[in-house]
Amino acid sequence: MENLTWILLIALLGGCAPSNESGQTSRPDAEQIETVVLTVQHRSEWRVLWIEGETNLPDGAYLNYRVTHELGQATPTENWPAGNLIEAGRAAVLNGKYWTKINTLNWPSGLVTILVQFPLPPQPPEVIERYGAFGEYLAGDNVSVLNGMQAVEIEHTLEHRR
Repeated sequence: MENLTWILLIALLGGCAPSNESGQTSRPDAEQIETVVLTVQHRSEWRVLWIEGETNLPDGAYLNYRVTHELGQATPTENWPAGNLIEAGRAAVLNGKYWTKINTLNWPSGLVTILVQFPLPPQPPEVIERYGAFGEYLAGDNVSVLNGMQAVEIEHTLEHRR
């Protein structure tokens, strides 16, 4: 298992692309390419920020999210009014939806940015088979290249009010 972890880490950091048996970089067939639909919204309830969205990804696929309060980027950590002004995690897809919640009890007012990404590893084997270990079967306007890997990204900014 440790070797697999190192292989994935080296591949992600080194920008390696998958290759076939002859060592040539493999190219997916046109019928394998898929466009992933991914939305993100928010709602605030009783000092809790709900991040939720819809997607056409299969059940069990994982989305990574990162939530950043503007104060978290502009202020030293020791001066933060709350310990979670930058929060990251994963949410699983179920029935075309995903969600997570973040405690905003001590957050000051300000702009908050939510970034949601797919398919950062690890993913279930059926998701890897469908979209590729490096996102090589992804297409669309929201696909970016991250360290040699294709990923779907969506960003949402909101004004948090105390």
